[in-house]
Amino acid sequence: MRLPVLVLLAIVCLAGGQRQAAAQAVERSLFVSVLGQGGAPVPGLGPDAFVVREDGRAVEVLRASRATQPIDLAILVDNSQAASPYITDLRTGIQAFAERMIKGGHRVAIIGLADRPTVLVDYTTDPAQVTKGVGRIFAQPGSGTTLLDAINDTSRGLQKREGDRRVMVVITTEGTDFSTPNHERAVDAIEASGAAFNALVITRRGGQDLSTDEARSRGLVLDQGPRISGGRYTQLLSSMALKGELDQVATDLENQYHVVYARPASLLPAEKVVVTVKEPGATVRGTLAPLGKPPVAGA
Repeated sequence: MRLPVLVLLAIVCLAGGQRQAAAQAVERSLFVSVLGQGGAPVPGLGPDAFVVREDGRAVEVLRASRATQPIDLAILVDNSQAASPYITDLRTGIQAFAERMIKGGHRVAIIGLADRPTVLVDYTTDPAQVTKGVGRIFAQPGSGTTLLDAINDTSRGLQKREGDRRVMVVITTEGTDFSTPNHERAVDAIEASGAAFNALVITRRGGQDLSTDEARSRGLVLDQGPRISGGRYTQLLSSMALKGELDQVATDLENQYHVVYARPASLLPAEKVVVTVKEPGATVRGTLAPLGKPPVAGA
């Protein structure tokens, strides 16, 4: 009679261990921008202000504080022939933006897009190195951009970096692109990088030319990349507006929240994470910290 009793005890202990494991939670992190109706950051929000849902199911928000983690920031800049009229404004805007981010303790890299992706300055916190990189921004005659290829390369590089906060800022014209026209691969690369993808596009009068596969693929990436990664997409009617827009990007990043939430360890990875706030009229964009990240949506 003793053997069945031992088996029963073993089953009871096993079931208890399974319940304990299921009750444990895994912490996940989000970096969240919250903008009010006028576009200014909304300060002073605590954990009770945020609502996080994984695949439609609300999860517990544990902590919310100002994000202080250093950012790995990749600036991808169009230096093709199409950028010729804008080079002075590009240099001025990027120089000020990069110096501001470095002053905040963040690492900055600058990648040129003409003909092939080219690192003008690797990730650095040295303002002098940034100045040298900005000085290498000039329009290459007869060249087109390689934006999608640069996104793929930069995403792979960011994946190898150890930081929790990763950001890509693309500054481009609507000139000819010579990348391999595969927008799905580029969007997948953005997701895998764990970076917030921001696109600032200097537009032509009359609208964008989408007559080629390359142009259509680029347009899809510039539209989808920010939406799935918690970044922003802005069309600039003049290159003179670039510096102001980069100032706004910097302000967003400087005022982000670090939101930590709990999810049951036993659940499958979520396919969609949505973060909102209990703040009327607020715009929210969120990017998951890189470890095991599904895409993030904002509302």
